[in-house]
Amino acid sequence: MRLNHLITTRATALLLTLMIIFAAYMQYMVTESTKKLRQQEIHKTEVYAKNIAEWIIRRGGKNLSERLASDPALRKELNEMLEAFIIPKYQYIFLLKKDKKNHYRFLLDGSKKDKEEYNTPFFPGSTLFNDVYRTQQVKIIKQKDDVKGVWLSVLYPVVLNGKTEALLVLDLSKWYGEYIDDFNSPLHSVIILIQVFLGASFLFLIIVTYKYYMFRKQILIDPLTFAKTKLYMEEFFNRNPVDRYNAILIDIDEFKEINRTLSYEKGDIVLKKFVQTLTSLLPEDALIIRIGGAEFFVIMNKGDSLNMITQRIFDTINEKRYLVENEVVRMTLSMSALKIPEGTADIQHVLRLLDEELFKIKSRGKNDLKILELQSYREMKHRDVDDIKKALDEERLVCLYQPIYYAQSKKIAKFEALVRLVDKEDESFLIVPNNFIPIIRGTNYYIKMSKLVLRDVFRMLEKYENTEFSVNIDLDDLYNHDMMHMIMEYLYTHKELANRLTFEILEQNEIRDYDRVNFIFSQLKEHGSKIAIDDFGSGFANYSYLIRLNVDILKIDGSLIRELELNNVKAREVIGSIKILAEKFGYDLVAEYVSNQKIYDEVCKLDITFIQGYHLGMPKKLDAYI
Repeated sequence: MRLNHLITTRATALLLTLMIIFAAYMQYMVTESTKKLRQQEIHKTEVYAKNIAEWIIRRGGKNLSERLASDPALRKELNEMLEAFIIPKYQYIFLLKKDKKNHYRFLLDGSKKDKEEYNTPFFPGSTLFNDVYRTQQVKIIKQKDDVKGVWLSVLYPVVLNGKTEALLVLDLSKWYGEYIDDFNSPLHSVIILIQVFLGASFLFLIIVTYKYYMFRKQILIDPLTFAKTKLYMEEFFNRNPVDRYNAILIDIDEFKEINRTLSYEKGDIVLKKFVQTLTSLLPEDALIIRIGGAEFFVIMNKGDSLNMITQRIFDTINEKRYLVENEVVRMTLSMSALKIPEGTADIQHVLRLLDEELFKIKSRGKNDLKILELQSYREMKHRDVDDIKKALDEERLVCLYQPIYYAQSKKIAKFEALVRLVDKEDESFLIVPNNFIPIIRGTNYYIKMSKLVLRDVFRMLEKYENTEFSVNIDLDDLYNHDMMHMIMEYLYTHKELANRLTFEILEQNEIRDYDRVNFIFSQLKEHGSKIAIDDFGSGFANYSYLIRLNVDILKIDGSLIRELELNNVKAREVIGSIKILAEKFGYDLVAEYVSNQKIYDEVCKLDITFIQGYHLGMPKKLDAYI
C-alpha cells in the first residue's frame, strides 16, 4: 500500500512539475512571440521611415533645409504628404532640424490636428535625439506615459552628403502597442490560468502528501508508547526477508488488573515505562511492535544472542519496580521466542506460532518464557494452525499402522492406527502428530481429524477380515455428541467388525465424572470393542483407574519402559507391580516404546504379553505388513 502510494505521489508530482515547466515554457514562447512581433513592427516602421525620408529628399533636393525655409508651397505640399502617410498605427510624423544653437525646430509636421508651424522649437525628452544626429544610426525611444498617445518613437536620420540634415520622427501610437501586446493576450491569459491551476494543484499535492505522511506516522507509530504498529511490521517485512531476524513475543501478565486497581491513566504510564525499559535492553536496531493492549512483538537481527537477550528481559522486568504517582508497580512477563528458520517468508506464521506457545505458557500459570528451537521452515509451517486446518479441510491425512507383537513369538497381534498429515508441497513428507495435535486439541478440527482416522480404520477392518486394530481416542472426543454418535453408528452398522477394534483412551485432563466415563465405555464395549488405557503410569493415568474404570488393556507408558535400558531397578519393580495387578484384574498388558534389543530382552524377562516399538516395527502403510 505504502509503495503504491509513494509511486503514485511521485508520479503525480513529476507530472505536475513537467506540466508547470511546459506551461512556463509556453509563457516564455508567448512572451518571445510578442517581442518578435514588436521587433517586426519596429523594423517595418524603420523601413517606412526610410521610404518617407527618401521621398522627402527627392522632393526637397540636396538643399532641403534652405528650400523648406524659402518655399512655403513646398512645405505645405510635404506636410500634406506626411499627413497622408499617417495611418492608425502612427500617431505623429514630423521632421526636425538643429539650429545653430543646437536647438531642435520643426521643419515639417504631418499632424492632422494642432499642426506645429515651421521653425517652432521642439524640446526632446531624450538624449537619443542627439545620439542619432551624431551617429546617423536609427534609434527607438519608448515613451513615458506622460507623452499622450505615443508608444514608441522611431528616430530616423536624414543624411545628405554624409551630413545629418534632419531627423524624421515616427511616433507609433499607444493603441497599436496595446494591440500588439493584446494579440497574444488570450493565449497568455490561458497559460497564466493553467499555471495558477497547476501551482495550486502542486500545493494541494504537497498538503495532501504532508497530511498523508502525518497520518501514516500516526498509524505506524503507537501514539502512547512510541513502539511500532502492526502495519509498520507488515510494511517492514514487505521490504525485508523474514528469515534474517529473530522474534520475541511478550505479554505483560495480568495487565488488566493493573488498569483496574490503579486506573487506565496510570496503566498507560506503566506501559510507557515498560517500553522504555525494553528499549534499553535491546540492540539499537531492534524493532518493538505493539500487537495489542499489553502485548509486544520484538524483531532483532540473527547476529544478536536471542537466548541471552530474552533471559535478560525476563529477569530485569521480574526484578524491576515502577513508581507511578506514589504507587509501586511490579510486573511479570509471559514470553515466547524463536530463531526464525531459514526459508521463512511469512511473519504471520512466526507470530501465530509464538502466540500459540504464549497461550500454553499462560495456561500453565504465566510468568515464564520459552525459546523455540526449530530447525527448518518446514517444521515451523507444520506447526502453523492455519496450515493444519487447511490440511484437514483438504483431507490431506493418512494413517500409518504400527504392529503390536506377541512378545515371545514376535508375531503380529494387531495394528495401531497412527495419524499423519501430508505436506502439500511434498507429498512424500509426512507430518508427525507432535507438530499438530497439541495445536488443534480441544477444537472442532481435532474432532474432524478423529473422524477421518476412524473412517480409515473401519475401512481397514472391512478390507482385512482377520486383523485387529486399535485407534487412539481422546476422552474429549467421547464427550463430543457428534463424535460419539458417529462411533456408535459405525459400530452398530458394522457389528461384525466391532470385536476386532480397540479404543486406546488418551487423556489430557483428570477424570472427574467416572460414572459418565464408565457409561461411555460400556456403550463401546456393548458391541464387542475393547478399551485400552494409553500411557498408563504417567500423568493422570494412575492406579485409581484400575479400581474405578472398566477397561481391558493397559499400555505401559514409554517413560517407564525406557528406564529398563538403564537397568533401573525401581522402574523394573514398578512395571512388575503393574503386571501383577493387570493379571489379578484380567487386563492385557502392552509395553510401548521398545526401541532396542536390550529393552526387548528386559520386557521379555518381565513376561509382558504384548510389545510395541521401533525395534520390531515402524509405523508404515498397512500393505507393508500384510
